Formats: sequence, C-alpha cells, structure tokens
Amino acid sequence: MAKPVTASRLGCDEDTYFLSLAQNSTLATIGSDDYLRLFDASLRGISTANVHGSGLACLKVFDEKRFATAGRDGIVRLFDQRAKQTSQLNEPQGRPISTLACRENIIAIGTDSPDKEGLGDVSVLLFDARNPSLPLRQYNESHSDSITQLAFHPTQPNALLSGSTDGLVSIFDVTQADEDEALQQVLNPRGAVHCAGFLTADQAYVLTTDEKLLIYPLAEPVEGVEPAKPQDLGDCRESLDCMYVIDLLRQPDGQPLIAYGHNERQTLSVVQMNGSEPSGFGERKAFPGAHGEEVVRDVLLADSRAYSCGEDGQVKVWKW
Repeated sequence: MAKPVTASRLGCDEDTYFLSLAQNSTLATIGSDDYLRLFDASLRGISTANVHGSGLACLKVFDEKRFATAGRDGIVRLFDQRAKQTSQLNEPQGRPISTLACRENIIAIGTDSPDKEGLGDVSVLLFDARNPSLPLRQYNESHSDSITQLAFHPTQPNALLSGSTDGLVSIFDVTQADEDEALQQVLNPRGAVHCAGFLTADQAYVLTTDEKLLIYPLAEPVEGVEPAKPQDLGDCRESLDCMYVIDLLRQPDGQPLIAYGHNERQTLSVVQMNGSEPSGFGERKAFPGAHGEEVVRDVLLADSRAYSCGEDGQVKVWKW
C-alpha cells in the first residue's frame, strides 16, 4: 500500500483542476486555468507560465530542460526553464491539438476534430523543433476523427503509433513521406481509443473509451496469412473492479502497470501487467484516499515516489 507524503494546490484557485504530469530535471503539471506549473519533489513551486487562451490539453517532456505543451489554439510551445523562454510551432491550419509525442528533436502532433467532417479533417504531423516553419510529415487520410494518442516506438525511432476516436490505431514508418507507404499496420479495437502505445518492442496495447483492453502483436503482414488475433482482456471495470482506467504507466525499471480509480471508494490503484496470469494482471498496490470522490487524471512514477493529480485541484506525493 502506498503512503501519502504531502499534497498541494500549487497556488491555484479552488475551481482549477490538474490534467497531467511530466518529469525531466524537475516536475510539471498543466491546469484547467491554462497555467504550466513547475515544482520540485516536495511540491515547492519553481515557476509558472500562463499560456493564455491556449486551452491546454497536452504536456510532454521534450528534453532534460524543456517541456512541450499544446491545446485548442493549435500552438505547440517549448518552455525552457533555464532561460525562462518559450519557443513555439504552429499547426498550419490553426486546428486544435489534442495529443503530442516527442523524440529527440522531433515533435509529433495529432489534431482534434470538433466538426467531425471525416477523412482529411484530422492529421498526424511531425515537426523538427530546430526548423519548425513547416511539418516534415503530414498524414491526413488514416483517421476520420480526433487523434487521442501518439507514441513513438521504444527502440525503433521511425515507428509512430496513433490512436483515434474513430476506433482505429495506425502505425507509421515516418521515414516515408507518402502516407500509403508510411502506414505499416492498422489495429481495429472496435471502440474509440482512450489511450494506446507500445507495451513491448513487439506488442501494442489499446484501451478504448469503454475501458476494454487489448494487446496486439506487431508483425509485418504476410500475404495469404491471417494476422494474429489480439489478446482481449475485456472490460477492465469488471476485471479490476474499478470505475475508470487512467492509463498504462512505466515503472523506473520499465515494467508496465495499469493505473485505475474508483470514485465512490475514493481509491487509486495500480496493477502490474502480467501475461502469464489468466487475467493478464499481477500484483496490485492501492493509494488509499486518492483524490477523494474526484477523478484522478494522471499518475507519474519516480523511483521510490509516485505523484498523482486530479480534478480536486491537488497534486499529491506518495511513498511508493
């Protein structure tokens, strides 16, 4: 069982809640008030930046000193905590940005689809942060609804995964400019994608918005051979006895965990992914009290400590 260490509102108003967490040489969170807040391991504030009018939705580590944020204004901002300066790149059509992924100098963005117009309405774009005036790649035809997830492969820097509320997950080879040639594999979980990514070097996971978890083998298609079926772990609300799933987390040693919550019981829990178990899950650990009856939005694991943030407007530290 995790033990609470400390908690803080980080100086925000009572009606503000926190959306996500990230860590490089320091810690960061973004709030519903469009502030990026940097803080240390004891939740002491380091600095704040008001990204006014951005409708912040995304926070990612760009490098050891910079965080990337993006949102409804279609602008990716890189915050350099050393010089306290900001650089930015723009989505060419000014479309809202719903998700980010960063690898070395490359920033991948996925756009939102408020009008749900169909193919061509949303895009996956890649930029080089050193020369961000135009995208390096732009894939417009692989999704027909909002992009909810982007993730680079852990060992293959040219492989990028995208998930969407259209119920599809696409895997691209980003060395290819032509979208048909770039698209390597399409996964169909038959449900809007809440989160997705690479579980291992040869497996992808997909969690749908109705909390169904699937594990897909990654393999190049062979003509005349049926692709291997995914491992279907079913509705996590039943198997984990929870109300919602937050995301898959990585422990410092790289082992994957699933974080989930239960509002009525005021609990946050994590469970180890374990393919040798019939349920697909192994040892569990609880964070009692969690964020009360409010939804936990993100969890970050760091050595012996864990950090959580939620719709109660608090960041909490736990002895892990």
